[in-house]
Amino acid sequence: MISPQQIIQDPDVLPAVRDLLQEHPFLARRRPETVRHALRALRGIKTDVFEVEAALEALTIEGEVLV
Repeated sequence: MISPQQIIQDPDVLPAVRDLLQEHPFLARRRPETVRHALRALRGIKTDVFEVEAALEALTIEGEVLV
């Protein structure tokens, strides 16, 4: 398994995804593409869908995302 830290190149992605999910918990059950779109629309963060997917996986492993 590849460590999510190796995939996430932008250090702002993980905290931004964490904050976004705290404000909009329904996004935790959405596809990474949808979360990426929300990040761009609500936070102005342009990132790759794979980075968002890695951030969601990291947060799930840490027990922060309840699926």
